[in-house]
Amino acid sequence: MTGALREPRHLLVRLPGPLGDAVMATPALRGLRRALPAARITWTGGPAALGALEGLSGRDDVMPLMAEHLRGAKRLRRTVRAWRRLGPDAILLFPHAPSAALAAWRSGARVRVGSGRGGTAPLLTRAVALPSEGRRLRPRSMVAMYLDLAAPFGAVDDERGPVVVTTSFDDRRAQRRLEALGLSQPFFAVNPGAAFGPSKLVPPDVLGRIVRRVREATGALPLVLCGPSETDLAARVASSVGEGCRSTHEDAPDLGELKALLRRARFLLTVDAGPRHLAEALGTPTVVLMGPTDPRWTEHSPARVIRNEGLDCLACHEKICPIDHPCLRE
Repeated sequence: MTGALREPRHLLVRLPGPLGDAVMATPALRGLRRALPAARITWTGGPAALGALEGLSGRDDVMPLMAEHLRGAKRLRRTVRAWRRLGPDAILLFPHAPSAALAAWRSGARVRVGSGRGGTAPLLTRAVALPSEGRRLRPRSMVAMYLDLAAPFGAVDDERGPVVVTTSFDDRRAQRRLEALGLSQPFFAVNPGAAFGPSKLVPPDVLGRIVRRVREATGALPLVLCGPSETDLAARVASSVGEGCRSTHEDAPDLGELKALLRRARFLLTVDAGPRHLAEALGTPTVVLMGPTDPRWTEHSPARVIRNEGLDCLACHEKICPIDHPCLRE
C-alpha cells in the first residue's frame, strides 16, 4: 500500500515500551496531531511511556497497558479485546514486536502501519521501510525513525526535538523533597541506574569518585536519583560519594516527581538510560557516561557523551558484559 493515507476517524498509537524511547517519539506524536486535527488520537502504552508523556497535549485519550496486557499467557487476547472496545479505524505501531502487529491485525482496524520487521509485514496494511544494514536497522537517531513511521499519516518534523513537561502537582512535590533534603543551593542530579541491564551501569565505587570530582569542580551538591527497583544501587553510590551527597533511595520518586527534580537540577550526570532523555527533553544540560550503546541512536541529542573510545567492543548492546566491563570501569 503506497501513497498518503486517508485521514482516520480514530487513530490508536502504540507507544514504545522503554521510557527513553517514548520521549524520543514526542516529535512524531506532535506531527501526528498537526497532520490529523479532526481525528481522535489515543495513546496506548505501558506505565513508563505514559508516565514520561504525562502533561503533554496531542492526544484525546490514553489507554494504559497494564500488567495483564504485557505479561502472561492471555496478554494478547486481553490487548485485542481492549483495542476492539476502543474501535480505532487506524493503528500506528512504534514497537517492532510481532505481538503488537498481531494485536493490531486481530483488532479489526482497517489501517495498520508499522515497520514490518520480524516478519510482521503480512499483518500490516503499510510496512514502512526503515534504513537497514543487512538484517539490522542502521543506527541513526530514533527521533528520525519514529517520524518515518508516522509519515504515512502526514506527520512532519517541527525540529523542536523531544519535549516533555512537568505538572504543578509534581513541581510542588519536588520542591518539598528538596527542602526536606536541605538542597536550597544549586545541585546536580546523578542517575546511576538503567532498566536495560547491568552493562550500562558504572560500578558504584567508580561513579562515586567521578561525582566527588564533579562536586569539587562545580561547587554544587549531588543528588542521587533512583527508581523503586534501584534503591540499593543509589544507596551504594551515595555511600561511595560520601559527605554532602543527598539521595532519594529511602523514598524513590515516581516518574512525575523525577521529571520535576530533573528540571530543577543544574545539570544531570547519567548513564545512557531513561532519565537522560527526560532531562534533555526538559532542557537540563546532560553528561552521559556511555558504554555498550551506539551513540548514533541518539545523534539528535544535545548531551555531552563520554566514551572510552579505545575499545573494540564498543556498541555491543549486550545486557550483561561478558568480560570485565572496560567501557565503564575504565
